[in-house]
Amino acid sequence: MENKQSAFGKLPDLRQPDMIIALAGWSDAAKVATGTVLYLVRSLDASGFAQIEGDQFYDFSTTRPEVTIDRGLIKLLQLPSNSLFYWKNMKADHDLVIFHGIEPQFHWQKFVDIILDLAETLKVRRVYALGGLHDNMPHTMEPRISGLVNRADLLEVLQKHNIEPINYQGPSSLHSFLLANFARREIEAISLWGHAPFYVRVETNPVVCLALLKKLTEIMEIEIDLTELIKAGEYLRDMLNRLLADSQELQLYVKNLEEQYESEGITPTEPSPGADKIIREVEDFLRNQRRKGETT
Repeated sequence: MENKQSAFGKLPDLRQPDMIIALAGWSDAAKVATGTVLYLVRSLDASGFAQIEGDQFYDFSTTRPEVTIDRGLIKLLQLPSNSLFYWKNMKADHDLVIFHGIEPQFHWQKFVDIILDLAETLKVRRVYALGGLHDNMPHTMEPRISGLVNRADLLEVLQKHNIEPINYQGPSSLHSFLLANFARREIEAISLWGHAPFYVRVETNPVVCLALLKKLTEIMEIEIDLTELIKAGEYLRDMLNRLLADSQELQLYVKNLEEQYESEGITPTEPSPGADKIIREVEDFLRNQRRKGETT
């Protein structure tokens, strides 16, 4: 226990906390996961209490350190790191731990063990790992939120909140690794995924972040002010609908996606033929709007 505490310094005294995990990287399309968590941290005014430095977990030629240079003078060098926050819930007996980080390139088991040890030390009752993926779906429909769990009885949670269970076989992100390891330590874990339209390549998709955050706060029974996220989502949708009104090719493409959205299950599908052209058209339009001072 001493080693666990010395790694994090003084830990907060929390009551049956839940833990939320969001990792930048392969499992964070359109920054759905990290965008959701950062909005949650700001809205709750959560307090930072620890960092996990990344020198042993990242390939710096891929996940590069960030530097601040002012008029030729180097002022700051920041290595990739992972930040931990906590929030005390004044309306219920379940506090919150928030982990915002980057999926590691090296030493997955060691990285996960650090998170597991912290969760056990803080007596975390349930973990929510957030993810984002690009999917073959239209921006005109409500974003899909899918999920997976590490215990069969947790499937009831997905069903109760209309979260579609994922069917998938293929390469794994750290999420599956996390859930399997949490199961080994008998800690409940749920992974929630927001599905972003593949052709809307904005840095952060507020529409999908909003949908994911609504589901998360609904399950956890906490309330936050969503006004800023709602406005950002409405603005992005307005911009896309403006392009949609002027592009017959995009109209046809979106119509086909809408039909697929209604008929297909939650298993993510590959982009339809002609996707590259649509992606370029949307990117060019949004870039031109930014040049005019209209940022997304």
